[in-house]
Amino acid sequence: MLEVPERSRPYLRRAYSVADVDTDRGEVEFLVKTIGPGTSALERLTVGSSARLLGPLGNSFSLSGLSASDRVAVVAGGIGAAPFPLLYRALAAARIPGDLFLGGRSSADLSIASRFSGVVTGELQISTDDGSAGRRGFITDLFAERAASLPSRYARVFACGPMPMFAALAPIVARLGIPAEFSTEAAMGCGFGVCLACVIPGAEQPFLVSCQEGPILEPARIRW
Repeated sequence: MLEVPERSRPYLRRAYSVADVDTDRGEVEFLVKTIGPGTSALERLTVGSSARLLGPLGNSFSLSGLSASDRVAVVAGGIGAAPFPLLYRALAAARIPGDLFLGGRSSADLSIASRFSGVVTGELQISTDDGSAGRRGFITDLFAERAASLPSRYARVFACGPMPMFAALAPIVARLGIPAEFSTEAAMGCGFGVCLACVIPGAEQPFLVSCQEGPILEPARIRW
């Protein structure tokens, strides 16, 4: 949760995935797309400026139960690719191949693609809605075609992106019988379960508090 000090708007912190970490230098990186006053304030920060950080919060992707004989898929929508360089480092350490499906509205949404050069442990598949990079169309369709053509199914799917992408991806992984973990997108006010701004409709309960039970959730737990 990031906050620019001494600002009246936005009043609350904003939630971000950790994009990268350098433990030797004590640095944490975030991918920020400027949309409103909160992201605009972060964009205007100069070197040496201060920002407040609350974290780490929430859960994480899990490699439990996976081995080098398995193959996984990573599906990312635009800036939803932010947390995956770290995941790919973990996959590389475990010698697990992982195909990356990276999609966006246009090539401008895929600026993070360069961060995956030499990092992806499997194949890289790219699509854009307007066809300006990779194949034209939705990344969920490209994933569905590739997943259905494999001689053996993916052992797990890791995904991060907008909720409409998840809504399209959830029935695909359910139909193919692939376990999945979705890093969900919800507006968070506090980050630790007090404000209840980040609730998501649940399949077996009325709501899931994203910051407490997630934000990474199995798609079967969400009421789409």
